[in-house]
Amino acid sequence: MIRILTWNVRRANSESGIWDLIKKIDPDICLLQEVNGIPLSFMKEYNIIQHKAINKIGSKQKFSTVILSKEPINEFKLKSSIEWVKKELDFFCGNFIGGTISVKGVRINVVSVYSPAWIVSPERINNSEINEVKLKLAAYVWPTEILQNALLHELISIENHWIVGGDFNTSSTFDTLWPGGPRGCQEMIDRLYSLNLKEALFEYHGKLVPTFKNPKGGKIIHQIDHVFLSEGLFSKLSSSNVLDNEGVFENSLSDHLPIQVSINLSI
Repeated sequence: MIRILTWNVRRANSESGIWDLIKKIDPDICLLQEVNGIPLSFMKEYNIIQHKAINKIGSKQKFSTVILSKEPINEFKLKSSIEWVKKELDFFCGNFIGGTISVKGVRINVVSVYSPAWIVSPERINNSEINEVKLKLAAYVWPTEILQNALLHELISIENHWIVGGDFNTSSTFDTLWPGGPRGCQEMIDRLYSLNLKEALFEYHGKLVPTFKNPKGGKIIHQIDHVFLSEGLFSKLSSSNVLDNEGVFENSLSDHLPIQVSINLSI
């Protein structure tokens, strides 16, 4: 059994209570976003890929996007066949980070996602190629489309194992609640499905499971955090759950709930 955890930890430092919870869960692979510091004990137990996320103008944030793996991990960079998308992948290199691990002889590509809630600068986009990337229902290109194009470039297949998880800032509920109608959130999710990826939490429960607490009003109605599995791994899915009974909101650990996914590689 391989245990995966993804969580936006809201700028947790090395002394935050989030680490006690992660230690209790004891994941084999941990995909974290908005990390300000990692305890020394985790640095000793896990192999780590860690890069600073960026802001709108390309400056590094104080917090990082992180992959923790109990197995050795080799970092890789996402690619694209479109020149301006390649440059955007360089721009977002601290937001979309990847590594390859081997578990029980199974080679798995892992991506930790921190997609910000702002658009890709139109000034950096080649308009003659924009339709290859932009969602039909969206007015602008969002970072999630840059990620999706990179995953499209990878030609994910049943023999090619992928775990893509993190804070996508995308929920199908946005489409139903936004004034003026859908803006492409479900379209984005459908695009990922078209790449032979399935969203573990939604598929396991047969419905959307909220992961985020709204800053205004405190409603918990959106699932903006996701774990997408390639077909070969999804067929071995054992469980996928939001850990909503661990005092995350009550103790102000984060405004996101962690998602735990278990995969039985022996099936």
